[in-house]
Amino acid sequence: MVASGSRAHALWTVVAQGSAVNYDQAQLLDRLERALSHGSDETATLLTSTGPDTAAAIMSVLTHIVAEDDLIRAANLISSMLECGPTGVKCVVDVVLKKEDHFTCFLNLLRSGNELQRELAATVSFVMGQVYMHVAKNQSGSSNAALQSVVETQLLSLMSYICSQLRDETLKETEVVKLLQALGFVLRSDSARRLFCNDQSTQGVSVVARLVDEEMHHQIQALYQAVFLLWLLSFASEGETAQAVSQAMDEASVPRRLSLLLREVTAEKVVRVCVSTLNNLTKSKFSPRLRREMVGAGITKTVEQLSVRRWADIDIVNDMSALGESLRDEQKLMSTFEVYHHEVLSGALQWTHVHSDDMFWRDNVEKLESNNMEVLRCLVRLLNQSSDPMVLSVACNDLAMFVKYHPRGRYIAQSLGMKTRLMQLMTSENPDVRRHALNCVQVIMITHW
Repeated sequence: MVASGSRAHALWTVVAQGSAVNYDQAQLLDRLERALSHGSDETATLLTSTGPDTAAAIMSVLTHIVAEDDLIRAANLISSMLECGPTGVKCVVDVVLKKEDHFTCFLNLLRSGNELQRELAATVSFVMGQVYMHVAKNQSGSSNAALQSVVETQLLSLMSYICSQLRDETLKETEVVKLLQALGFVLRSDSARRLFCNDQSTQGVSVVARLVDEEMHHQIQALYQAVFLLWLLSFASEGETAQAVSQAMDEASVPRRLSLLLREVTAEKVVRVCVSTLNNLTKSKFSPRLRREMVGAGITKTVEQLSVRRWADIDIVNDMSALGESLRDEQKLMSTFEVYHHEVLSGALQWTHVHSDDMFWRDNVEKLESNNMEVLRCLVRLLNQSSDPMVLSVACNDLAMFVKYHPRGRYIAQSLGMKTRLMQLMTSENPDVRRHALNCVQVIMITHW
């Protein structure tokens, strides 16, 4: 249940004066709040007799009352009803489905961009997500295509709104958590997972994946909720939904991001859901590209290092064991260059032996031109965008090896425009970055750029 705060509120019969909410409806809300304060038994008895009318009264408040505190209070009452068992759930779901516009009163409250109304918007998003979860269960197997179409359209509006808010870096952590929890309710439905991943305008998986990056690691609860959403997506059913999830996870570089997260975060609940997510994504219903990205990102080594720690939760140990085994099996099917290829694409560069293996570079250097020089372009992008000293050092090393061993290396390097960035990195605060940037420039100069 969403807490409504300890501050005293005016009676609903007072709040409703002069509004379209009638006196009888206001009385029902006062009775509900009194029952909630007295315990679950009294609330259950009340909802058995007046539940449908009470739910309708709350929807009337959300439609006709304008004061923010009162709207938050009403939204919290819906949440309370949903948590009162099957009777409360049925009352809320029935009143939403009977309304011709279904979730419109919720969506109308999300339109304001007023910063002072962020708490209201986050609360309404949370409650709408909670209601949708129960509506989706209620409609499972339904043949009412028209209803499903309207609800899906409104659901897309909610997901789009939440993702637009999550892009705002000024949100408080409590607001971020509540918005993520709203998506958590929604993404328990397989059809919602498919919608979320297929909506290119929202790019929801990329928005959520950004929240697991290093700059968010201090917000443990928000971090946990973001990974939890990725975990929910990993339960996609086979077929179209799994394909949509695979593509969205790939485009958002989820394996790389979770790999980096595992190296940095020690909170056990975050590690647990992170490892479980990766383990789920190794299943055959998902694209093998995800498994190969995990291999490239060095997750096998990371899991081996984490396995020596003592974990309170046996599920972490079991998932690590299964994940490590799946990735070792995948790696056996990959050539050395394929492993390197996916390491670069993952962005999680580490000092594995191939980076300094002259024979590897002699044998494979021309492969770096394949697919419109995908690997080379990725190395240059990492050079320009990464702030990780190891990634920058390895990228400088690999570009130097390419120039050294490719017959047209200097011309290709020039076409990729990496000289300016290398000169900048020669003044880096990190000595390893400076050394490898200097070496790369020297190799280029020796080959007469």
